[in-house]
Amino acid sequence: MKSENRFISYFQSVITIGIMSRAENHKEAEKKSLETMKNSDGVNYCMFEQTPFELTDTESWRPEFEADMSADGMSFRFNPDDKTKNVIATRLGKDVAVLTDRDYEDFVKMSIEMALQSNH
Repeated sequence: MKSENRFISYFQSVITIGIMSRAENHKEAEKKSLETMKNSDGVNYCMFEQTPFELTDTESWRPEFEADMSADGMSFRFNPDDKTKNVIATRLGKDVAVLTDRDYEDFVKMSIEMALQSNH
């Protein structure tokens, strides 16, 4: 069976709003249109245009922290990136190269416990 990786693809679109105004010059028209945009009731007489969504990027998706719920409770997956590994190594006073799965487990547990204690 082929192993599949997870990816996230990004799509972007541009929305253009044209606000009609009466003014003596460009500067005054821009000032009036900005006031109209800031007024929640002001954007009634305008034109909306939106470009089609276009694919702009795709990247591997490997979240550092994931949780799954099941009938047995909650389970976590922790996949630290290099930056997070450096932070953990610094906090534990170790070199990144010697960090173990147990170090990561202890760090996450300690972090959760500290967060819970600070809320009391």
